[in-house]
Amino acid sequence: MAKLYATLWRHAEGRRAKVVLFVVLLVMAQVVRLTIPWFFGEAVNALQAQGMEGITRARNDLLLMLAAVGVAWTMHGPARIVERFTALVVRERFADALHAKALALPVRWHEQHHSGDTLHRMTRATSSLASFAQSQFIYLQNTVSVVGPIAALFLISRATGAAAMAGYAAIGYFVVRIDAFMVLLVREENRAERRYNSALVDCLGNIATVLTLRVQEPMRRMLRSRLLAVFAPLRRNIVFNEVKWGGIDLLNGGMRTGLVALYAWLDFRQRGTISVGTAVVVHQYSQQVGNVVAAMAMHWNDLVRQKTEVADVDPIFTSAERRLDTAAVPEDWREIRVEGLRFVHPGAGAGRPALDGVSIELRRGRRLALIGESGAGKTSLLRVLAGLVDAEAVSIAVDGTPHPRLKHLGATSLLLPQDPAVFESTVRENVTMGLPYTQSEIERACELAGFASVIEQLPQGFDTVISERGLNLSGGQKQRLALARGLLAAKEVGLVLLDEATSSVDASTEGEIYDRVMSAFGGACIVSSVHRLHLLRRFDTVIVMEDGRVIDSGAPDEVRQRRPELFAHAAMEVVAETRAA
Repeated sequence: MAKLYATLWRHAEGRRAKVVLFVVLLVMAQVVRLTIPWFFGEAVNALQAQGMEGITRARNDLLLMLAAVGVAWTMHGPARIVERFTALVVRERFADALHAKALALPVRWHEQHHSGDTLHRMTRATSSLASFAQSQFIYLQNTVSVVGPIAALFLISRATGAAAMAGYAAIGYFVVRIDAFMVLLVREENRAERRYNSALVDCLGNIATVLTLRVQEPMRRMLRSRLLAVFAPLRRNIVFNEVKWGGIDLLNGGMRTGLVALYAWLDFRQRGTISVGTAVVVHQYSQQVGNVVAAMAMHWNDLVRQKTEVADVDPIFTSAERRLDTAAVPEDWREIRVEGLRFVHPGAGAGRPALDGVSIELRRGRRLALIGESGAGKTSLLRVLAGLVDAEAVSIAVDGTPHPRLKHLGATSLLLPQDPAVFESTVRENVTMGLPYTQSEIERACELAGFASVIEQLPQGFDTVISERGLNLSGGQKQRLALARGLLAAKEVGLVLLDEATSSVDASTEGEIYDRVMSAFGGACIVSSVHRLHLLRRFDTVIVMEDGRVIDSGAPDEVRQRRPELFAHAAMEVVAETRAA
């Protein structure tokens, strides 16, 4: 409870006065409602004591009952509006804080946490906090509706009030003990549901592969097994829930009967008669407390779930963010030396590092090509330089000045990966990502990436909607779209990193794209991993990698002479590019 209220209060900044306002109004409304049974009992007592002569008093008491309802709603209605509006603000701010934190976490964290699991945690947490924020009227009403009636029973009869307090405290203890076990079941259910959600995201996100390989039935069986794992703790929860409700109902019934009988016996013993109206009041107050205890039992279960689900995002909030050291790399840098770079993939343990003792010299205006077999370390090197993953050890000097605390070049670089990320939105929004670029800047980036010709073929041009994961685009078209987006964002950076960003494009178009990109970014340093060796003539330096190490480097012709085996198919690629041109 304390964590929920602390989170609500923190994200209600700027509206905290309104939080206090709706709390006060809701409490006052419920206090007014507590007078309704009292007025009813007074009306019955007037008729019992005075007969028809008490009809006027009874009428006035009944009118006061009606007035209490109206007065209560003049406070309850506006308070609920303020409460629910505040809940919307809290939900938006909490969700935004989660979004900001998730987007600030390093790639390694995301690689270690399935997106389906993270999505489940975030959506459940925001929904639970919003539900808690807009349900304060329930908790306040329940609190007042327990304290008020018991206080009224004390005023009627101390013994009856004491019995009510002890009895309902025992019922509350019973509820808390049952729910303590149900908390464990809720956590187990949430874990199982996150595994199911992750599998469902994988299945639908890779639907083309599922259909192509005709593995629909195995996928259904796997999803069914994950879903059945959710039902296991849920079934036990259902059983315990019914045990709880049965016990509460029996105990409440016994309390109502016992309190009325206790009051009647005490009243008869003391006065020789029983005030029927007051006995009715005792019954109504005890019934009200019993109903509230039952409601609290139901809402306590909800509170437990809300508390658990809000706490489930703690691993997101407490994880270390990816930091960019912008001060260490000035915008006008000319040369950067990276030496002794060592990187180990997460989970690799004491195995072979992905990069071991790699050194590289970056100069503005220079073009460096990385070549090597798959797994040689090209992508890992680019990801470390871009700051997407952290090196185990590295030494970086900028313009001859060592920067021992600098671990990557993320602040001055931009990486264009091989796998294009495409969002379900228009072409324009996919290229600009919502940033305010001019139309001429957008068109220039698309021209550089060879995407302009694709846009001309689309039915609505820049306003064409791209489906989820770009399923209505070919692989080469998606790469060129992602390349246009990256080139648009890279206009101010000094280091452009290309990780086979055009691998799905034909040889001729690929060569044209590289020519345009190198011309447009003449003042930047360009480092590109290259699979098709016909591109090497466009680079100043070729760096050959093998098993995470640099085994050779130099001008393209020099490397070709020293390692002719690497260029066995390069001549054929050049011919293919020439013929396509």
